[in-house]
Amino acid sequence: MHIKISVIIPTYNRPHKLKRAINSVLNQTFKDIEVIVVDDNNPNTQARKETEKVMNEYYDNVQVKYIKHKYNMNGSAARNTGFKNSVGKYIMLLDDDDEFLPCKAEAQYNCLESKDEAWGACYTKYKRLRNGKLDTVSAETREGSLFYEELCRNLFIQAGSNLMIRRNVFKELKGFNETFERNQDIEFTVRLLKKYKIAYVDVMGLVYYRHHSYKRQFDMDKITKHYVSTFKAHIEELSEQEKKVFYKMINLQLFRYKLISQRDIIGSYKMIKTKKVDIQNAFSYFNHLFYRKIFKKSCGFNLDKIA
Repeated sequence: MHIKISVIIPTYNRPHKLKRAINSVLNQTFKDIEVIVVDDNNPNTQARKETEKVMNEYYDNVQVKYIKHKYNMNGSAARNTGFKNSVGKYIMLLDDDDEFLPCKAEAQYNCLESKDEAWGACYTKYKRLRNGKLDTVSAETREGSLFYEELCRNLFIQAGSNLMIRRNVFKELKGFNETFERNQDIEFTVRLLKKYKIAYVDVMGLVYYRHHSYKRQFDMDKITKHYVSTFKAHIEELSEQEKKVFYKMINLQLFRYKLISQRDIIGSYKMIKTKKVDIQNAFSYFNHLFYRKIFKKSCGFNLDKIA
């Protein structure tokens, strides 16, 4: 049987969430589908043992493949391993703590089957739950050539669990950049949108879970520097106005992280003092964030508002 869709689920340190993700794929209305679980836990850890226990329940299920890394390699590597072991005409990605709604695969399959090769991928609506309660619902409906929006990290489509990608496109892009520990899905989608268009499918297809039992901290300066250096050549191809807006948007994102996530008042003030962020743009951006929170809508910022 020729498989039409391969769904890759990288898993690390979340065996208690994994079964929900796998079952959400097996319960799709579209049945010509395979599930590839890539275990990125280190061997002999409790997480590896518990993951193996979960996967034993699917031992006799021919739709499910279980692959174990010899050691922890990161989510990008796990996705690439999944692709190498897949056979589907289309590739879907699903984080181990998220879940597909039943019509997702069928709706996206029908979308890409109806479009020509210029359309490399598609995405659906999603809802985000925070600690079991509705946090936001996607308001992104944009489609077409969205390279610049994604380069600015301003396209809110939850690409890590929401894309369906043509197999030849995934192969051409050589998968995910394994040097990225954060923004892997954005980095991948930027490269995809440099060459292809993306389609929007108007169905609710994904439940994306956020868990805030603990506060995660990242070196966002380092992450941002790596992101910008990776795409330096693409940035230089932009017009002067586009470059100006790009850097202002990236700095607004960094400013937000310092001020809200880190409570770094001094670092935030320094960004204003050194004119990396100006008050007018910060006001417009935080109005946008306030709107998203009040109306529970997940959408990108209007880049035309950046002065």
